[in-house]
Amino acid sequence: MSEKFEKQSEVMTSEVALREASNLLRELAGKGQPGESVKTVLHRLSRKLSGWNPSRIKDVWYADNRVCIRGVELQQLRALARPVVETVRDNDLDELRNRIARLERILETTDPAFHRETIAAYRDLGREMG
Repeated sequence: MSEKFEKQSEVMTSEVALREASNLLRELAGKGQPGESVKTVLHRLSRKLSGWNPSRIKDVWYADNRVCIRGVELQQLRALARPVVETVRDNDLDELRNRIARLERILETTDPAFHRETIAAYRDLGREMG
């Protein structure tokens, strides 16, 4: 009974790792070009992943249950994906700051006295974001 539970937990752990690896591959691939085929995306990923053969990348991409992810592979994917995710977050934050500044300018040009409280609230929000 105990062996069966351990085996089930190992399978669940490997499924979770496989799903995480598949998601990380998709993050690494990025949005891509319109009309870009999955084959092209997988080829692009093969240039980023040293030591991975194309069939392994494809199996992980599709989260094939026959694949067992090694810890080293998962660490490699995490390390490669981390800068991509941080860049996306930074770009989103910059975009939000620009939108707030644009809204402040619009409100100031229409009627600064009327929109004074709203403008102050936007500026406070901008200071809170850094």
